[in-house]
Amino acid sequence: MASLFDIALQHVLAVEGGYANDPADRGGATRFGISQTAHPTLDIERMSPEDARAIYRDDYWDRVHCDALPGRLAVALFDAAVNHGPRRAVTLLQQTLGVSVDGINGPVTQAAAHAAGADTLIDYLTSRARFYTDITLAESTQSRFLNGWLRRLFLLHTFIHDNIGDLA
Repeated sequence: MASLFDIALQHVLAVEGGYANDPADRGGATRFGISQTAHPTLDIERMSPEDARAIYRDDYWDRVHCDALPGRLAVALFDAAVNHGPRRAVTLLQQTLGVSVDGINGPVTQAAAHAAGADTLIDYLTSRARFYTDITLAESTQSRFLNGWLRRLFLLHTFIHDNIGDLA
């Protein structure tokens, strides 16, 4: 049976794709969704899928302690960490959960996540949608990415619904 990380990674790799270097993307060159800006010492263009998996495990999944959360929120937090950065992803989750915001997924955040109701996933995805909208309002050059970002959230919701099941 695949681990929750491997299940979450399937989604991220599907939405991130291969190599891209869009001049309007503030992340710079990316491969498998890993950006040159976030990893300036890597040869992004030649990175292997195995290298990407290790980076995703260490720098995103483990860094934000996804294993300490219910399955659905773990997958959503992982996707957010990849897309927004780990600290912002946790901050948005903490705001959604109504706990003190420090950008660290510690015991208080984890307990709140386990106690949260079924609507928490939708609330978190809505918070992320608001964040995307705020980006485009603050910087109009980013507005061309909004539909893709929102599509990512819909795909994530569908993926979680179809693949997580009892791992909630």
